[in-house]
Amino acid sequence: MIRWSALLLLVLAHPPTPVSVRGRVVRVVGSDTLPAAGARVVLHAVTPDSQGPVDSVMADGTGRFDLRSEVDSGAIVLVSARWQGVEYFAPPVAVGEPVTLVVVDTASTQVVTVAARHVIVGGPAADGARDVVDLVVLRNPGPATRVGGGDKLTPTWTLRLPPHVANLTVGDADFSPEAFDVHGDTLTLHAPIPPGERQFFLMYQLAPGARQFEIPLLPRPDTLSLLTEERGLAVTGGMTTVGQETVSGRSFERRVSGSAELAAAVTVALPGGHKAPDWVLPTLIVSLALVLGGATIRILLPRRG
Repeated sequence: MIRWSALLLLVLAHPPTPVSVRGRVVRVVGSDTLPAAGARVVLHAVTPDSQGPVDSVMADGTGRFDLRSEVDSGAIVLVSARWQGVEYFAPPVAVGEPVTLVVVDTASTQVVTVAARHVIVGGPAADGARDVVDLVVLRNPGPATRVGGGDKLTPTWTLRLPPHVANLTVGDADFSPEAFDVHGDTLTLHAPIPPGERQFFLMYQLAPGARQFEIPLLPRPDTLSLLTEERGLAVTGGMTTVGQETVSGRSFERRVSGSAELAAAVTVALPGGHKAPDWVLPTLIVSLALVLGGATIRILLPRRG
């Protein structure tokens, strides 16, 4: 009896609400937009406890669609459209406002560059290991969404990793961690990269006793910034020291460089030194996101499935 009463109170607190969403799916072609006829459009309802599709329809010959359902009154309503195997999301729906969903064609030859990399190297821990946080910002200048080849094994994008690193993980950002894989010294991304900028975190450790940290720049970023907790380290590869940066109350020496000045790799000499706090890695991740503008989990990221 108590369970039924609790359920009744929950239903009354968030009663189902009729939702009607109308709009149009358009496809970007050069400087123009055309109807994305036949695109599959899905209505999603998101609550703290659940999320999922509640209705779907195919866009007509003019790209128009009309979705109707009943959802929790406290739900966030989103609309997505699938085009050439990629799902594109519009911002959360405002009641009564028409929705325009923008999609683009896909291409495995679409150029994707590294707009920036921001690398933080912490001081040595008690065992001599160092934590590293590497924020990578990808840029797709368009007009197409970059995808892999015809088979699922061909990655969308690859990055050379520093040699001899351990415990590498990918932090939540604009791509799911499951979209990445590591093969030897290469990180591969198996997810579509739409036009615009997308970013992700790499987190790893340098082995105790390591006396140098080499950052391969393949592909080469437009800009690279390097923050080291230890002062006066010998850094080769085209970096210029520009001062100090404070991250979460701790001071780091900052170096920067543009693409034209960078070598094929940047090398940092590591002499060892003081013990860094155990909380350095998670704190650096959060602080780096705040300092550099933030990497967030974006539910609007187009994804392939």
